[in-house]
Amino acid sequence: MSTYNSMNIKQRIISAYRYIEPNLFIIGLLGSIGFPAYYFIWTYLFPQPYENLPLRLVCTLLFLPFVIKSLMPKWFYRYKEKHFVFSICFSLPFFFCYMMICNEWSVVWIMSFMAAIFLSIMIIYDWLLILIFTTIAACTAALIGYMTIGNIGVGFHASYLIVFSFSYFTGICFNYRNRIEIESKQLFSQSFSNGIAHEMRNPLGALYASQEVLLELLPDTLTTDPQHNRLISNAEVSKLRNIIKDNISIINNGNSTIDLLLNSIDNQKISSHSFHYTSISDVINNALNVYGYKNKNDRNLVFFQINKDSMFFGNSILLRYVFFNLLKNSFYYKEKTGFKIIISVYSKHNETIISVKDYGKGIPSTAIKNIFTEYYTSGKKKNSGLGLSFCKKVIDAFTGSIECYSTENISTTFIIRLPLVTSPIIDKIKYDSMSTKKILFIGNQQQILTDLNHLAYFYNFTLCYEQISLDNIISIDEKNYDCIIIDINLINNSLLKKLQDQIDTAPINIILISHKDYDTKIIPTETYKPYFFEYDHIDTLQKKLTTQCFTRTKQYHTLSSPINANKTKIMIVDDNISLRLYCGILLKNAGYDVIEADNGLTALNYLQEITVDLILMDSQMPIMSGIEATKEIRTNIQYNLHQSIPIICYSGLLDEQHKEHLITVGISDFLVKPSSKTALLSIVSKWLKS
Repeated sequence: MSTYNSMNIKQRIISAYRYIEPNLFIIGLLGSIGFPAYYFIWTYLFPQPYENLPLRLVCTLLFLPFVIKSLMPKWFYRYKEKHFVFSICFSLPFFFCYMMICNEWSVVWIMSFMAAIFLSIMIIYDWLLILIFTTIAACTAALIGYMTIGNIGVGFHASYLIVFSFSYFTGICFNYRNRIEIESKQLFSQSFSNGIAHEMRNPLGALYASQEVLLELLPDTLTTDPQHNRLISNAEVSKLRNIIKDNISIINNGNSTIDLLLNSIDNQKISSHSFHYTSISDVINNALNVYGYKNKNDRNLVFFQINKDSMFFGNSILLRYVFFNLLKNSFYYKEKTGFKIIISVYSKHNETIISVKDYGKGIPSTAIKNIFTEYYTSGKKKNSGLGLSFCKKVIDAFTGSIECYSTENISTTFIIRLPLVTSPIIDKIKYDSMSTKKILFIGNQQQILTDLNHLAYFYNFTLCYEQISLDNIISIDEKNYDCIIIDINLINNSLLKKLQDQIDTAPINIILISHKDYDTKIIPTETYKPYFFEYDHIDTLQKKLTTQCFTRTKQYHTLSSPINANKTKIMIVDDNISLRLYCGILLKNAGYDVIEADNGLTALNYLQEITVDLILMDSQMPIMSGIEATKEIRTNIQYNLHQSIPIICYSGLLDEQHKEHLITVGISDFLVKPSSKTALLSIVSKWLKS
């Protein structure tokens, strides 16, 4: 509960909106019809002393966007949460309180006001928001009532306040009790999921470490000197290296899948924030290559046919997960004579259609309607009934559809339909996702900056601005930007070299922008051509930016040589001996001196005797954690020689809240483990240069 209670009003409004959003259509429909309908009821069927049609029509107009939400203009989505809270508070506590006062506190309107209070509690579902906005609404209604009719106490009795208070605070208490229960379940689910992830990452991390160590120690070729023993052939060495690389790739894919699945569980839905342009052919080929076949001949039972590759907008890892599930279900009946799986991709009517057909046992017609239902199983052993239901959630998140057709003892076909990347519905998803992006502009060109500010207002993304400088170029990946736009016209040769180093290693999208009104014409080399963009108009800038933000970054593996590596000491602090071994070998081979410690206390003891230039520190360790050790280094005068050195947190679980806490403790940067050789040497090199 502490996390929720620490949220500000804006965050609470967003949370309340997300909670009620699935029911907004019904609420909007009831409000749009109910307000004008009750005007006729209270005017003609059961006449009341006072009615106000214009005020009811205002309430109707406020509820109408809930009904036609999909038809509202794009700018409306910037204010949808604020509109929601204002509409509910205006149309329920304010309207009914004002009408109760104008009707001289009649029994009908006292009951109506109490019903409005309960409805607002049910809809907003946040005790603090209800308390604040209901108080404001009731006081405003009393003030306006006083200004319009004068004496608002006609018909009022002090006992009404007791009844209102009891109803109000009873509703709040039940509301708060339900929220505690719901959040307790969510926290348990998150804790349970994180525990599973942590237990899975430990063996995966150790396996990853051993694979990269073997890859580092194995020679590229064996010597031809007859005086030396030849244990394995060059061909065998090549095969071993390829196998190790494949294993590393599988581990990376597994960790990425874990992260995405945990994110989906935590949020109770699949977020579009990780969506990008992806080749369907690449996803399917990757899925077929890394799928865990039980028999090496099983791969020969799968046939993939595609006439023309198509792009889709979604997450490649999640789509690969869908194919894993479909393959697993199909292979369950692979012993059937003539079994095979045919995957086909083709385009039709502005959509891409993927067919996965297996010639297995088939599914009974009575079971077809239930196969996408959670926990439904068709009798298979060790089947949780969650695989296909999650597949449907994934495809639904991609704004597509998945269907199943089957004939018993003949075949089963799953049809996945995905919209083309040029579809209006994809534009809507991209527009919503752009609001989560963080863009950095490094340059001095005023027109580009003005246009970027216009785009930031339109898409509601975060725009940061910095002048061209050496410090800004070499630290462009520190703040988790989604895209960085650099004015290349103002970069000299020295900065261009630094920029090349960043392009090689930065895990972010970069746009090198040149403006036409500059005197010197920029002709990009092959190195910079993929990132180059010549600015001429805001429309082309908008297209380039929205494309680049949803294009996956290409990972390059060229690294600059370490500075003074032979004199540089790096301390690795981790209780996992495999990871210490892995990092130590890679750093030693790069020319660094390495000192190892198995916990924070051991590290502090070493720092009293030796001086190091950088520390790689695990956050969670027995005896003394990395967080406690970092606090000591940063605050204890005993370690004054190391109080300003870079300390890189090396952890398997780093969310944004955790990162913010670690920064306040004194952590300089973060590295998710297990990390690749490129990522490790890149971050070490960056901090030793700075």
